[in-house]
Amino acid sequence: MGHIGVGAFHRCHQAEYTDDALEAEFGPWGVVGINIRGPRLAETLGAQDGLYVRTLRRGDESDLRVIGCIRQTIDAEREIEVALEALARPEISVVTLTVTEKGYCYRPATGRIDEANPDIAHDLSEGAPPRSLPGVLVAALERRKERGAGGLTLISCDNIPANGRILAAVVEEFAARRAPDLLGWLADNVRFPSTMVDRIAPATTGRDLARVAQACGLEDRATVVGEPFRQWAIEDDFYGDRPC
Repeated sequence: MGHIGVGAFHRCHQAEYTDDALEAEFGPWGVVGINIRGPRLAETLGAQDGLYVRTLRRGDESDLRVIGCIRQTIDAEREIEVALEALARPEISVVTLTVTEKGYCYRPATGRIDEANPDIAHDLSEGAPPRSLPGVLVAALERRKERGAGGLTLISCDNIPANGRILAAVVEEFAARRAPDLLGWLADNVRFPSTMVDRIAPATTGRDLARVAQACGLEDRATVVGEPFRQWAIEDDFYGDRPC
């Protein structure tokens, strides 16, 4: 599976769930992590082969765990072709996203794409390599269609009401403007389930880095900290089989 927006929340939430699934039934799969914007992954996760420590805290108690489900990291700002090729792989059938509300490049009052957004204006230019979320997704979906790579389930995990509907709206509107021939295929082959996610994952501090170094005897520049409680509810609307 793929994930766009590999920040602290993803590493403390969806990645942990994915690691749980691999522990329950190990297989030759994992997460391809892509960042459209900073922080740059090559300098943190990439340098650590995708491995990092997740710490859960309750009072004076701490639970440390190495998360190992992230198999590849891609900085799309530097390697947009590598990112698009990864999203177009036929073996990837699910892509999750945590890009914050701003990343959807839309106007909340209307639900429409924000034409004044410089990344949207750039991506709608003829021949321009994409740098917005809608632009990257539409470019990747075009490749999947052209290559017969199969459909895709795109799962927004940002805390926005009806997040799946918003993601669908911006992708469909961008496709209508940039690649209208894609719209029929998109309607038949792409799903946008809405979700609800919950876990407090504050920004990692220097003290957190020092604690992990002391406990594990190594430097971890991608470590994350969270609370024990977590929740993830996904609307049952998938392209193809549901992931187990």
